[in-house]
Amino acid sequence: MQKQRWGKRLLRKLMHVIPGVCLTARSTWQWLRYYPAVTPAAQCFTLWNQTDGCPDYQQWVNQHSLQSLNDWRLLKQQAYQWQLPPKISIVTPVYNTQPDVLYECIISIRAQAYPYWQLTLVDDGSSNAETHRLLASAVCNDPRIKVCFCAKTQGISRATNLGIEKSTGDYVIFLDHDDRLSLDALFYVAEEIQQHPEVDIVYSDRDMISPKGKRYMHLFKPDWSPETLLSGNYIFHLMCYRRSLLNQLQGYRPELDGSQDYDLILRAIETQPNVRHIQKVLYHWRQYQGSVSLDSSAKDYAFKAGVYALNQALQRRGIAGVASEIKSLWRGNYQLDLVSPDLHEIEVINIASDIGADAYAVFINQSVQQAHTGKPFIALLSETLTPVTDNALCHLAAWLKMDGVGLASGSIISDKNCLDYVGATYKKDASLLRPYQGSLVDETGYMAISRLARNISAPHPYCVLIRRDLWQQLNGLNSDYQGYYALLDFALRALAINWRCVSVPQAQFIRLGHDLLNHFPEQDKQLFFQHWQHWLKQGDPYYNKNLNRENPDKLYYIA
Repeated sequence: MQKQRWGKRLLRKLMHVIPGVCLTARSTWQWLRYYPAVTPAAQCFTLWNQTDGCPDYQQWVNQHSLQSLNDWRLLKQQAYQWQLPPKISIVTPVYNTQPDVLYECIISIRAQAYPYWQLTLVDDGSSNAETHRLLASAVCNDPRIKVCFCAKTQGISRATNLGIEKSTGDYVIFLDHDDRLSLDALFYVAEEIQQHPEVDIVYSDRDMISPKGKRYMHLFKPDWSPETLLSGNYIFHLMCYRRSLLNQLQGYRPELDGSQDYDLILRAIETQPNVRHIQKVLYHWRQYQGSVSLDSSAKDYAFKAGVYALNQALQRRGIAGVASEIKSLWRGNYQLDLVSPDLHEIEVINIASDIGADAYAVFINQSVQQAHTGKPFIALLSETLTPVTDNALCHLAAWLKMDGVGLASGSIISDKNCLDYVGATYKKDASLLRPYQGSLVDETGYMAISRLARNISAPHPYCVLIRRDLWQQLNGLNSDYQGYYALLDFALRALAINWRCVSVPQAQFIRLGHDLLNHFPEQDKQLFFQHWQHWLKQGDPYYNKNLNRENPDKLYYIA
């Protein structure tokens, strides 16, 4: 108790409470700009930007996080100038939360640089008197805060749905009762909505708060990746939904408590939403004893609910297969055992080792043109690659039966039992960058990319399956190229018309001999750079801009 009170006093010292008049809310919400309520003190930026023993991440935080009260005020003034600022509701279910943690959670909202918000706290039948006292205290004395008390515990989904019902914002953000938003979080969400008014879902990057109260374990996420989402809920925290979409989905489903966020986004995908990703760390997920973030076995039911939600999604979409957890990874990572098409549905183009680096494009185009079978899938496979299992090509073809998936690549392992390819991205000069190339085969990688099916922009030109209708739509490979950059160009042309590519690590191939991607005509690389220099400058959507894409030895260090 003494420690909790000390924590409250410390946080009060870090916040300047500004007296204000409690006004009655108008439908326009315009009055909110005149009620800032809480202004953070200078020390707050120092305290909340401390990292837990990682100099690289501390350097990144110092460069990319809100650093001063002056910066905070500039954001607030900018928001005041918007003609029609979006109204954002934050919904937070509360259950027996430690008072100092809940206090910090609430303060992180009251001290936002963006003023047009509303916080709805739903106490889900807490038995902790300290939790009740905090909810009835001055920290909640703000006309933008609404506290609802449930007579008995209903569960997180029902409590959240009540919060959605009681809130009135155009958009809704979900905040856990023990987590914290960055003080510029709502500003950047609102800015994204201002710039893209058609958006339905906004999500951001996040990190964690250690038991010591310091930031660490960043998660720099890819942009919207529908197939990556089938391997686990990579987007959760921070998540913002348009209210009309939540109404359409009828909110959370109580039977999915524990994985209610995952179930919601899986159902949301099926409405073809407009999704935007903010590549900033705007959410801080707290670790403490008994939390899923620290101990994945703490809530086993949550991960079972995740498997159930994913299998239901497969059934709704008519995808033949079964989802299961990957036992060798941390909890919440899934793989799909899909019902594969027969091998006779795949036109296999075997690429002989004596085909020169400058003859790739002509050979592939001629081979596909001469094949009159009309098979729905085209496989480009080097004769130096041996599938680990007989159904590897069929497993890749199964992913091409999903709506919007036009290409799929397997993983390649060298004859030295090292990773050779598990998806790729590009350096700024258009050179290929292969994550964890040369690492031992059991290397999991950042966000488990070597083990999880995920969206990529650069398939392997010698190990790729392509839908025939996509091949015909794009008229095959661009004959301006000679080597394998023709296939990389094909993949980006496909992406430009919303055909996605998937890396499927479960489809493994052993490479015997030299590295297939070491040789290409230099003029092809220059041509590719000229064609795609704007895309390269913007950055690969499936590779976060905060990750290093120049130094393969420090691929996932802070850039």
